[in-house]
Amino acid sequence: MVSNETLHQATQTIQDSLSRIKSDIPQLSGVIDAFQDLLINRAVARSKLPIPDFSDEKVDAMGFSQGKPVLHERKIHVDKDAVKGVSELLLPSMRKGFPKLDPSLSKLELFLKESGSHFDELVLYMESIAMHEPDDLSKILDIPALELQFICFELARPFAENLSDKVSPLVKDLTWLKGYCPVCGSWPAVSFWRGSEGRRFLRCSFCAHEWSYMRTQCPFCENSDNEKREIIFSEDRNFEHAELCHACMKYIVGIDTRNMIAVPDPSAAPLGLIYLDVLAQDRGFQPGAICAWNILEKTEKSL
Repeated sequence: MVSNETLHQATQTIQDSLSRIKSDIPQLSGVIDAFQDLLINRAVARSKLPIPDFSDEKVDAMGFSQGKPVLHERKIHVDKDAVKGVSELLLPSMRKGFPKLDPSLSKLELFLKESGSHFDELVLYMESIAMHEPDDLSKILDIPALELQFICFELARPFAENLSDKVSPLVKDLTWLKGYCPVCGSWPAVSFWRGSEGRRFLRCSFCAHEWSYMRTQCPFCENSDNEKREIIFSEDRNFEHAELCHACMKYIVGIDTRNMIAVPDPSAAPLGLIYLDVLAQDRGFQPGAICAWNILEKTEKSL
C-alpha cells in the first residue's frame, strides 16, 4: 500500500495531465470526461491493494533472455478478497463515464454481492484477460461479451499494475529484445521517446510496465524495413505521432517528450492521442494492443 501523500501526488498528476489535454484539444473533452474518474480511481484502487508476494526465484533468466515473459501464460494474480473493493471503486466510475453500460454493470454488481458459484470463473478470466474472449462467462452473467471484456479489463488492471511494480526491479538488468511486455506478455499501447538521444520506451497496455525498444523496428512484427514503416503526425502537434507498419498493418501511438515542459502522466497520455488512433484506423491500420478505448469503440458499434 502507498502513503496518502504519494496517492495524492499520483492522482493530482493524472488530473493535471487530463486538464491540459482538454485545454489543448477541446475536441477530446468528452473522451477525457468519460475516462477521468476511472483513471483516478484505478490509482486509488491500486494503492489499497496489498503488496503481492513475488520472489526473484520465479524469474527464469535464461527463458527471459529468449523472449519468455515473467508471466509467460499472461496470467496475473487477482486477490479474490480484494475484487469487491476494487469493483466498488471502479464500477461507479464506469457507470458515470459510460452510462450505456449501466445494465451490464448492474448485473455484475448483483453477481458480486451474491458471490455466486461462478465467482472463481470471473477471477480466472480477470487473471488471463489478454488470452481469450469471455464467451462462456458472458452467457453465464448475461452480459454482452465486449462489455464484459471492457469491464473486466479495467477491474484487472490495478492487480496487474500492482504486480508489475513488484516484478519490474527483478528484470531491469536482464536483456529483453521483444516488442511485447517482458512482465505479462501483453502488447504496448503507447511509446515515449525520452532523453537527449530520444530513446524509445514502450508501455504495456495491461500492466503498465515500461521497457526500452529500438526505434527502427515495429514492436508487433519486428519489421525494420524503413520503406514499410511510416510516421504520421499533425503539423501543430508534431511531438505526437503514430508509427505505422505496412508489413503487419498495425500501429502504435507515441510522444516525443524531449522538449516538453510538462510531460503527461503515462496513464493519461494515450487519451490525448486518440485523434491519431482515428487517423491510423481511417487508413486501414489496426492497433497492436488491446486497449480500453478500442474495446469500448467496438462495444459502441455493437449497441
